[in-house]
Amino acid sequence: MTVSSQVIPATPTATAAPAAPLSAPQAPLGRFDRLAPRLHRHGLVMLRAGLGGVFVWFGVLKVIGLSPAAALVVDVLPFPVGGWFVPALGWAEVALGLWLVSGRARALALPVLTAHLCGTFSVLVLTPSAAFAHSNPLLLTLVGEFVVKNVVLLAGVVVVTTHPRDQGLPAV
Repeated sequence: MTVSSQVIPATPTATAAPAAPLSAPQAPLGRFDRLAPRLHRHGLVMLRAGLGGVFVWFGVLKVIGLSPAAALVVDVLPFPVGGWFVPALGWAEVALGLWLVSGRARALALPVLTAHLCGTFSVLVLTPSAAFAHSNPLLLTLVGEFVVKNVVLLAGVVVVTTHPRDQGLPAV
């Protein structure tokens, strides 16, 4: 057997399909598609500010003793607490809200905020009679609605703490 130093290219056959272009031309973007990235950027800023504002607002109400949720917090805890607990929780919520608005140390903020919000779900487990009417998990009481809405807050926290850094979100 002899080896040739010359390579002969294969000849195309009549059944070979023509090569497809690398990228097909795209249709021009509509007005909404051009506007959506800017709206998304501003929406993230608004979401971060809104979530932070809610944490600060609810926290201040606990600190000054005017929170409608203070009694619920004390009633649901499985251990006795003194008069210091609700204001301390309020200060923690104020700090969490300001941390969220700042946008700093997001990788650390996410688990802290998640733990705090998941702690509110303890009402569903520890005092289900306060959260569900007639022991039916589909019939929420006012307290149950107050607690379950934290699913939305939790989703918002996940979104604003995990957005890619390169989107260049302006500071709030």
